[in-house]
This record gives sequence, C-alpha cells and structure tokens, in this order.
Amino acid sequence: MLQFEKAKIYGVDKVGSSSPSALVRTDAAVGLNVTVGASEITSDFDRCYPWCDMQEVTDEHGNVFIKIPKFYAKITKNADGTFKHQISGVRYEGFSTLFIDGAGNELDYILVGKYEGSGSASRVYSKTGQTVLVNITLDNFRTGCKANGAGYQQYDFLIDLIIKELWLVEMKTTDSQSIMKGFTAGSNSAAITTGHTDVVKTPSGSEVSNTDGAHACKYRGIENLWGNTFTFCDGISFASEKIYICTDPAAYKAGKTASPYVYHGNRPTSSSWIKTVAPLDRNPLIQYATAAAGGSSSTYFADYTWYSSSGVILLVGGFWYYGTDAGVWCWFGNNSASSAYANVGGRLCYKPL
Repeated sequence: MLQFEKAKIYGVDKVGSSSPSALVRTDAAVGLNVTVGASEITSDFDRCYPWCDMQEVTDEHGNVFIKIPKFYAKITKNADGTFKHQISGVRYEGFSTLFIDGAGNELDYILVGKYEGSGSASRVYSKTGQTVLVNITLDNFRTGCKANGAGYQQYDFLIDLIIKELWLVEMKTTDSQSIMKGFTAGSNSAAITTGHTDVVKTPSGSEVSNTDGAHACKYRGIENLWGNTFTFCDGISFASEKIYICTDPAAYKAGKTASPYVYHGNRPTSSSWIKTVAPLDRNPLIQYATAAAGGSSSTYFADYTWYSSSGVILLVGGFWYYGTDAGVWCWFGNNSASSAYANVGGRLCYKPL
C-alpha cells in the first residue's frame, strides 16, 4: 500500500441523526459510493485504506480469517449532538487507535473469524460448511478459542468497535439492515451452517438476497456479523448499569468487574431502540448506547439494546428470528455468565500480542 493512500482521511458526519440516511461523507470519502445490488455490493472503498488491505488469511489449523490492518480514528461531537467519525492509516492530532493490547501497545493488525465459530470447548474453529457452536458459555467458548495457541481469543468489544468504524465510514448509515437484512427472518429453529456467503463474489453482500431476511450476509468477508446467531462479545462486563472494559485478552472473564476491568460509564437502564451512541468517559473511541428511548427500527441507530440489572455479559448482532431488532448496533446485555442457548455462538479471533 502506497504511503500517500494510508495518509488519507476518510470520514462521515452527522452520525446519530434521527434519519440514518442523513449522514454525510467528509474528507477523502466525499464522492465515493457504495452500490447495493440484489445480493452483491460494490464499493469505491475497495481502493481505499484500510479496506483495500483487508485480506483473507488461513492459519496452520485451517481457520479462515479476515485480516484488518491497523488504522487510527477520531470521533468529534457536533453542536447538535451528532458526531463526526474519521479514520486514517496515519495518526494525526486527536486520532487514536483501538488496535491495542492490555499494556496499550499498538497492534499492526487483528484477525477476525470469517465464519461463526464451530467445534467445541476443546477447540473452536473458523471454517466453512460447519455447524455453528452453540449451547456453550462465554467462558467455555473463550477456552476453545485459546486452544488454538498464543494470541487466539474470541470476538471482543474492541474488535466490535473497530468493525463499527469501518462500517460507518464506508456504508454511511447507522441502519445496517437498510443495506443487508441478514438472516434475521428465518422460519427455522436452529442456526444454518457456516459458509453460505462463499458464493457472493464481492466483499460484502448476501446469499441470494440482501432484502428478504432469509439469507446469510457478510460485511468485508465476515459472515453473519448479525443474524443467524448472537455473538459473544468478550472484554466487557456489566454491574447493573455500570460498564466495565478490559483490553487485556489474558484477563478476560465473564462478568468480571475487578482490575484490569475498568469502569467507563453507564448504559441505559431500559430496553429500547437506540437513540444515542457516544464515547464513554475514559476513552475517546470506546462507545456504547447512552440513550435508549425515542428511537425506532428506522431512525437513529435502528437497532435495539437490552438491559437487565442481573445481566453481566454482552451479546451482539441478533439471531435468525430477530427481525428489525438485529444489526450492527444490536447490543443484548441481559444474560448471566453461565447462560448457554441454542441461538448464541461466538467467533474465533487473533491478536499478535
């Protein structure tokens, strides 16, 4: 990748507007387009960093990942309460990164499982044509991921936020299902197998249809970020309304709030459509839903957040029967650390720690 491309800034403004379509491209993103077809999505961002350097890689175990190269980001609050999001391959003033380890050291890249996790608590895989691993706890899923070797982990909150930044700037909408419905209106009683989007030739798109809710979708190669099954999200815990974040994968534990988990702010104490997502107090890039009333399935963030005073872990995305509740900003915070369900799975990831 040429250095001048990495030095460009790509941005989107008015994030959090009541109309998700009101977002505006800024900086080098001005004039770039994304075209949503029947099942495939073409994007001018294919030639822009970091999207152009996202690659599919396979490890020694046959696990397939999407490699996301490090980028820096900045979130600026506007006078009207909306936000401008900017990303770049260069660290400009006011920019920081979510590509970090527990000591704050920067990581050159992360690997995100192309597929939902399969296998067992003995070893979790990211492979096509497999039965999705469900009916397992968050801690046991993590154990299965770590069995692949040093650096392996499950999907975590920092990775989730990285993908949200990529989505926002590229797709220019907070209503993810206006782009792809995902497998969210299924009539089945179990998850579909992995690999249904292998037939989609573009980096983003759906098997057969982007609009019917009956087929798997992928964003930048990552299958079923929402729909099919909920995804465990590690490195974040709740104590009633309080949000605790950990950036050290070696210390992840479901429901933990003691150090190195750090209090970052509060979540809404009601379940509703998300109206506001904002940075929390301790890190300019770590965000969560801060207002969950007044939104809808087609306004603001167009996804739902769930609250329970006894919920301590986070699930993201939504499952095969979640309809409009599902999406990039679907945050489910109701479950205990010991919960295990047929509609909840996870994703194998890797950080070069």
